[in-house]
Amino acid sequence: MDAKELSSQLKKPTGETGLEIARALNDSNRGLYDLAFQLLELKPGQHILEIGFGNGIHFPKYFELQSQLKVHGVDFSRDMCEEARKLNSELINTEKLAVHCAETTSLPFSGNTFDLAVALNVIYFLDPPETHLKEIHRVLKPSGLFLIGYRPRHSVEHMEFTRQNFILYESDELKPLFEHNGFEIIEETVNSYEKLSMDGIRNEIKDACLLVRKI
Repeated sequence: MDAKELSSQLKKPTGETGLEIARALNDSNRGLYDLAFQLLELKPGQHILEIGFGNGIHFPKYFELQSQLKVHGVDFSRDMCEEARKLNSELINTEKLAVHCAETTSLPFSGNTFDLAVALNVIYFLDPPETHLKEIHRVLKPSGLFLIGYRPRHSVEHMEFTRQNFILYESDELKPLFEHNGFEIIEETVNSYEKLSMDGIRNEIKDACLLVRKI
């Protein structure tokens, strides 16, 4: 797979190739998900929105942290929505989880619905970001939280696939973007570690989570 196709599949996993990409992302994104879940302080009865959930393999983790939640997942890939429904049929059947195939520019929810929104390795694909952030702001409750997981530009820009479809950010660019779109910065956490790539080369991975609040 060339860099252009990989970039497109990372943005919107589609078909059998997309399913393979999603399974690979479960591994490559594990550190970011672990960091995000460490930061979450979930409370009984909260309504959670996750944007861009891939194949949804991690949805059960929310309920390991707090069993009394209602989680909605939104992804614009129909193949990912279908796969997430297959992998989480019990959660869906018990009405703990609902999966929606939709764009973040037009979320299928009333305003002031969610206590928390989560988007991990998604911010690069929100173009233009202001349009998407306005809609996420709309569906969050007053003082609702938004957790954004990402990898800073300097840590991934050497990868050829990031040169298409990706808008990369450093922390000092991302924070004002949110402040100018109705959010206040709560905290940022960064975790760095080494990982062995498929070609046997050790690469430094830098995961970052930015927590913001609707104002």
